[in-house]
Amino acid sequence: MTADSDVDDQPDWAAYQNLTPTAQTCLLLVAAYDGDAWRGLIAQAAQDGLDVSDRHVRRSLADLESVGLVESTGPNKHRQTYSVTDDGREVLSGMRDSLGRMLE
Repeated sequence: MTADSDVDDQPDWAAYQNLTPTAQTCLLLVAAYDGDAWRGLIAQAAQDGLDVSDRHVRRSLADLESVGLVESTGPNKHRQTYSVTDDGREVLSGMRDSLGRMLE
């Protein structure tokens, strides 16, 4: 079995392990403000916690969207509001369960 096949064999919720710390924080913040998560608010909160640039946060949000963990909507082509998808909720559940096991 190769390392690539090990990654392919992971359950969907284990995808959080492959996310950067900024992407993990963004996913958590989108969940906290689900349906009302404005890009600027997320960028500021992530900057406060991780000391990263607004551009890096926007890139992380775009990456989360490209893998189907969040989706964006807005009155125009600019992404302004983000929501967690069903796949994103599954990843968040995996994060919660993993943290719970580590704290036991």
